[in-house]
Amino acid sequence: MLACAAGFPMVAWAQPVATEPAGVPPPTAAAAASLDAALAELDRSADTIAAEVGSRAITWADVADRIRAMPEVVSAIAFPDLYKQAALQLMHEAALAAYGRSLHIDNDAATRRRLAVAIDKALADEVLRRSLAPNVSDQSLRQVYNAYVANKPGPDEVRARLIMVDTQDKADELIKRLQAGASFADLARAFSQDGTARNGGDLGFARLDMLTPELGAVMFALAPGQMTQYPVRSNNRWFIIRVEERRQPPAPAFDAIKRVLERDVIRAGVPQLLQAAEKVTPVRYYGLTGKEPAASPTN
Repeated sequence: MLACAAGFPMVAWAQPVATEPAGVPPPTAAAAASLDAALAELDRSADTIAAEVGSRAITWADVADRIRAMPEVVSAIAFPDLYKQAALQLMHEAALAAYGRSLHIDNDAATRRRLAVAIDKALADEVLRRSLAPNVSDQSLRQVYNAYVANKPGPDEVRARLIMVDTQDKADELIKRLQAGASFADLARAFSQDGTARNGGDLGFARLDMLTPELGAVMFALAPGQMTQYPVRSNNRWFIIRVEERRQPPAPAFDAIKRVLERDVIRAGVPQLLQAAEKVTPVRYYGLTGKEPAASPTN
């Protein structure tokens, strides 16, 4: 992330989100605003119980926290489905944790060490949230938006079709059929295992940061009308890609990028907060040699 002289960050357009399936469309301003409104409703009734796992109650606040920790792209998913996904994750984790306690794994030295690290991270995140909250008001975020995003073109987007299969041999066979004149959309509907199959493989418009590195590199190297001559491997699957068109859209609306701005502004305030923290608690770094260097690596 780059910071300007005023201390605000430049927006990072290309942050990979490799955890999302290729078929999830990019979020829109309306989707982001709708998700924020739904999460605010969960916050207003934070203690409402969403599920119970033994004696552990999972609340609406827990579900909201989990959704907020997900990539921004999930705002394109219908909220009932997103709520259920987050709740199920929390339920599964709580069930496994209870099982671990029944096996006394929580008394294991390695587990206690990892729990201590997890507690440190949770406390550090809360310190950042509370200490830097004044920097993420709507007014301050709009200042950043107006300075670095508004009236500037957004990142390039590519509209492509894809076919995903399990083996290279199957991908090679389909490429030969496409080169012989077969319909890409028909083969995608018949053979693709990606969520876009029902749409003839149409991914819609996607930014580079919405794609895995392998797919993104290929899609953004092809010209409209071009297709991969060889299958592309990504996440142990094989892809055939054809680019339909490219565009450079206008800057995203404030509501659509608000969460990204919040994250970047918080990151910009971290160095100063770390300096204040080190005045309270000494920090020593010993490196690989076991000898303390002259300065902390955070300086």
